Amino acid sequence: MIISFVNQKGGVGKTTTAINLAASLARRNFSVVLVDADPQGSATRWQAVEDNRAFELFDLPDTILEEEFEILSDSCDFLLIDSPPGKSGRTRSILALSDSAIIPVSPSSLDIWSCQGTLEMVKAAQEQNPQLKVYFLVTKKIPGTRVARDIHDELEVFGVKALNSELGQRVAYVDAMKHGVSVTQFASGSKAAEEIEALCDEVLDMSSRVWTVTKEDFYPAAALEEEESEVMQSFDEKSYMPPEWRDSLA
Repeated sequence: MIISFVNQKGGVGKTTTAINLAASLARRNFSVVLVDADPQGSATRWQAVEDNRAFELFDLPDTILEEEFEILSDSCDFLLIDSPPGKSGRTRSILALSDSAIIPVSPSSLDIWSCQGTLEMVKAAQEQNPQLKVYFLVTKKIPGTRVARDIHDELEVFGVKALNSELGQRVAYVDAMKHGVSVTQFASGSKAAEEIEALCDEVLDMSSRVWTVTKEDFYPAAALEEEESEVMQSFDEKSYMPPEWRDSLA
């Protein structure tokens, strides 16, 4: 399944969402590839901080070639694409190859107003790719505020489904990115980690491809004998922790 994260406006949480969703899917033993198609290369820089190998990441800042995406998509269960901001030909090419497009939007007038231009780009892509599904994802939500309460009403006018899961404006996301880890690795019991896990659940639910095969296709036989019904991918957590934490674990 190919999922692209798009928005003509920058700073809405595309990269943060793509990285953390990729990590969550990988922890559930799905094979995941994240494509950094944004010339800013934020996802690539994130990986370089700690050489994080929780999932495969490819830096493709130049022209998007259909052949490249077909090869990558065939090699994994989920291909996630961090698209550049704006309405470039690169983003339109990405949408033409995607199964689903997620539009992160924060509860602000500027972000909501920018949705119209993004949806015009998506609508044009659907003429070439009629199977493309599109969803809003509320990000950087501040609980208890009026704009946070009204955001879904504001988005309803566009006629596009908003995902039930939402991401708050939390320090844990910022700190995890700074240290080159996912928020689940950085703070596994945090509200931020719970939000990412809820988003992962919803993405799996909306994916018609994932559960058409048996559980044995995704999990080793030995792992299936464990008592837990959901087996997480094992990582050497030390290798992903910020350097200053490691001495205390020695």
